[in-house]
Amino acid sequence: MRYAAHIFDFDGTLVDTGDLNTRAVHAALTAHGFHAASLAWLRAAPLADLTALRERLHTDLGARLGCSDGDVVRSARSYWLANAHLAAPIPQMVALARAAARRGPVAVASANDGAIVRAGLAAAGLSDVVAVVVAREDVTRLKPAPDAYEAAARLLSVPAARCLAYENTDEGVTAARTAGMHVIDVRHPTRTLHPDRTPDPAPAPERARTLPLDERQERP
Repeated sequence: MRYAAHIFDFDGTLVDTGDLNTRAVHAALTAHGFHAASLAWLRAAPLADLTALRERLHTDLGARLGCSDGDVVRSARSYWLANAHLAAPIPQMVALARAAARRGPVAVASANDGAIVRAGLAAAGLSDVVAVVVAREDVTRLKPAPDAYEAAARLLSVPAARCLAYENTDEGVTAARTAGMHVIDVRHPTRTLHPDRTPDPAPAPERARTLPLDERQERP
């Protein structure tokens, strides 16, 4: 099948952001006087969900954050943007995105903050390749809901069935397949998952390593 458009996830697919995301949250917590969480502890913590992160901080470390979610969000975003040059492009995926752009439009569908995604794409030298960015502030529901992929296809003016998606988490694969797209799971690059077929057994789910950048659910 010849696809009319290609849509990539960002974190862990085009750019390895795991360490930078962890350091951004660590810097944000430290900036607001919370020193109990080490980088090692945060690497296993639910960074993308501030409610879950607060619960883990209390359960594991016996402490509660004294700042608002918005404080964490703004500080983490500021650190990330100031250190975007430390994001590590994934060479084979960057090359693939460039090759795809020679055949048709390319988009990114991410659960991360739009400013961060664009800064990361610039650091990876992909600003001129990606025609459309759909980030967490652009959708009502995050992955595994299909909203980001549906929005990307709509903005590209390409039917979802003619789009090929690239993902690195179970949540992302589910989102793209639910949107009606074929998906390449970059953890298993020789396998293309179809929206109307049951996939082969997969390894244990990989948690998305995005930042907790959703101020819509800010708590006091």
